[in-house]
This record gives sequence, C-alpha cells and structure tokens, in this order.
Amino acid sequence: MDCFTELNNERMRPTMRVKYTLKRLHDVTRALSLRRRFDRHDTWSREQLERHQREKLSSLVSYAVQHSSFYKKLYAHIDTKREVNLHDLPPISKATLMDNFDSLVTDPRLKLSELQAHIGQLTRDDPYYLGEYRVLATSGSTGLKGVFVSNRKEWRTTIAEYLRCAAFIGMKPRLPNRWKVAQIAAGSPVHVSYRASVSSDVGQFKVKRIDATTGMANIVTALNAFQPDIVSGYPSMASLLAVEQMEGRLLIHPRTIGTGGEMLTEDMKRKMREAWGITPHDIYGLTEAGAYLGSECSFHRGMHVFEDLVIAEVVDERNRAVPDGVSGARLLITNLFNFTQPLIRYEVSDMISMAAEPCPCGRPFRTIAVMEGRSDDMIYLQGIAGGEFAVHPLNFHGPLEAFDEIKEYQFVQEWKGIDVFIVLRQGVSADQMADRVKKKLKEKLESLGARCPELRIRPVERMERDPQTMGKLKHVQSNSKPR
Repeated sequence: MDCFTELNNERMRPTMRVKYTLKRLHDVTRALSLRRRFDRHDTWSREQLERHQREKLSSLVSYAVQHSSFYKKLYAHIDTKREVNLHDLPPISKATLMDNFDSLVTDPRLKLSELQAHIGQLTRDDPYYLGEYRVLATSGSTGLKGVFVSNRKEWRTTIAEYLRCAAFIGMKPRLPNRWKVAQIAAGSPVHVSYRASVSSDVGQFKVKRIDATTGMANIVTALNAFQPDIVSGYPSMASLLAVEQMEGRLLIHPRTIGTGGEMLTEDMKRKMREAWGITPHDIYGLTEAGAYLGSECSFHRGMHVFEDLVIAEVVDERNRAVPDGVSGARLLITNLFNFTQPLIRYEVSDMISMAAEPCPCGRPFRTIAVMEGRSDDMIYLQGIAGGEFAVHPLNFHGPLEAFDEIKEYQFVQEWKGIDVFIVLRQGVSADQMADRVKKKLKEKLESLGARCPELRIRPVERMERDPQTMGKLKHVQSNSKPR
C-alpha cells in the first residue's frame, strides 16, 4: 500500500464512522418502535400468544427449507406446506450447528471461516459485516464456542429485546437527569451483552462499562467515583460487590440491580439484599435467543420467557416435554425472528423448570420457577454402594454458601479428586476454614450416597476471570469426564 492510498483511507475513516453512526441511530429508532410493539404483547391472552408462535414457526420453517440446504435435507420428510407441528422437527445441537454452519445459514455469502476471521479483528462496535450483518460468539463455557449471525432487521429485534429487558428491571429513560448505569460484564465486542449495550447507546443513559476481568480494587474505585443508580453484571460479580459494600470499601447506593450470564443463587441474593436493601432482578442471557431469553418483573416470581420471540421447551433426556413444575434435562430453543441463521429446536444444556402458576403481573409469558444450572456441570463420583453416582451442581453450592466467611468459591474436578478454591474475607484463618469446608462437603456428599473423593481446599486471594469466557465464573466444572 503506497502513501497516497494510506492517506485516502485515513480521510475516509471518519466519513465511514459518520455513516455507520447514522445507520446505528436508524436501527435504534426502529428498535424503540419494536419495543413499544412488544409492550402491547404483555396484554395478549395465552391463546393469542400461542397462535402467534404457530404462525411465526410456520414462516420460519418454510423459509429455512427454501434457503438452507441443511434444513431442506433435515426436513425432507416433513410437509412444510401445512401448519408445522413443532414436535415433528428433530432437535439440533451446537456441534451440529457448527459442523454444518455454511449449509445451515440462508445467505451463501456467509462462510464460517470468514466470520471467525471477522470476529478475530473486532475491537469495538464496528460497522456491519458485508454492510448488513452482526456477528457474535459465545464464550464456550460448555466446551464449544458458537458463532451467531443476524441481519440488520434481526439485530433491531435484538436491540429491542435488550431495551425491553432493561425496562423490566426499571431501566427506563429519565430526562434531563439521566440514570447512571454501571455494567460490569463482558468487555469483548464479540459478546452479545456488550454489543447490544453499545449498539443501543444513543445517550438515553449515562453508561460506564467495566470489564469483569478488571481487578476488584479498580472496579470499586471506578464505581465509587461514578455512583451508579443502576448496576448490572454477572451474579458472582454483584455478590462480590455486595461484600465490598458491607465491609466498607464500596460506597454506592443503587436503586436497581440486574444480574445475568450465570446462575443467581439464594446466597448471592441474600448478600445483595443485606448490602443495598434491594432484591436483584434475574435476567436470562442467551445469545441464541437474540440477547435475552427472559427477565424477572417487579414481582420477582421467576424470569418471564419472551415467548413472542422464542419457543422454549423443557424436555427430558429423550427430548420429551416435561410438565410445568418439573425440572428438565435441557431446553430446546426456537428463535422465531432470526431467518439468517435459523435455530429450530436448538439444544441448550440448562436445567430449569417452568412455574405451574402464572405471574401476578398478568403477562401471558410463562416464568422459570427454578434454574438449576447446566447438565454439563454434573459431577460424577463413585457411589458408596458401587457404580457411578451423578451429583447435581446445586449440592456443591449449598455447603459453601453456609459460610459467611467465604466471599467466592469454585469447584474443579480432576482425575484424582476435587480442587476447592475459596476466597476468604479479611481476618479469616485459612487453615481453620479449610478443615470446616472439607468436613461440610464430606458430610453432604456421603449423605447423598456418593463416596467422597480427595478434597483439596485451596484458599486464593481472588478468582481469575478469563477474558476468553467473557469474565464469567463457572462455579462447578469437571475436567474428568464420566466413563
């Protein structure tokens, strides 16, 4: 490249940025209109909602068969000219999606290798890929990273979904004194929470974004200086901030807390209530659903699933529907608005149960009664009576949450036992705490019928949050696969 070409490119960049900003403002304006339309869906009856789902599903399947060679082959035995029965459609996994990416998407210009290269060079909210596509990636917390793409129309729906979720937790614009919002989460432009936040930021709020991998002391300093009205972030991070507040280092007075991206435990809620006197709003972040699968409303009776945009099926190991109130082995998600990369009965390993009763708020959307983590997080040990014994991740959370002295923890199963990393409050004896933790865990595991493996209690100053997983903390993980 000669000097004249470089000079011309430098002159063009500000012009390109202005054009992109105008395009982004147009998309946000359309998204705001969409969000107002979504608000009207809150008054639908259940029958109206289910009719809407059937119509959207039939349109999605018909489009997928016509424009995706993958779905044309997968649904060859299905008459798509009639109303589609969801349960006739075979589920797909993330591995299937990624292995067949180029044939699954409906625009032949979209190639996985080129999208991955595009993701690799993103540094901020850059212009659309090919002038019309948003490209995102998941953190790979289940072991396989995913790549997800949507066109401008679909991205507007994602922004509207983000704005709707914000309204659910009380983040509505206030002028002239704008609310100050602190977001402590992913700092990467490939992550949907970062991208949707930046793309929708047109000055409605004063926003301070802090990467969740930043050291706690620096986060506390930044928050004390900013004094946010609203704080959003991973539950584990919000729980740590609550401890910082109770111990006198953090001095903020938020009116609303929103958490998502990880499982929110009762102990985390308790700490936030003690620190700020408010109950956090739990938000179900899911890239495959656009940005969010759902959110709690002001009643805090569970997360409403945004069923006008997705179909969520709670199923058992054989993909059979389970009744409301019963926990499933996984979720099957159908995104009703993404026609670029159709996700129809897409497997998500989250173990949840739907509430049997509607929320008092009157919305037609079902609520999630219990969130139990992911089936990938199951720990397999030897049973006292012999054989292999599956231990649910919740059985590891309970014993450690009984100790106020522990700020944060993580279980990592290896071939020869389990490493238990703990972050202690100031002044707590690490040796005494290690003995108490080991005893508590041993009692719990043996009461379940599992043989307690070697437990290695490892006090650490802080948990390392990996930028590769967007700063999320996986509390229970296994590096030892069941035989």
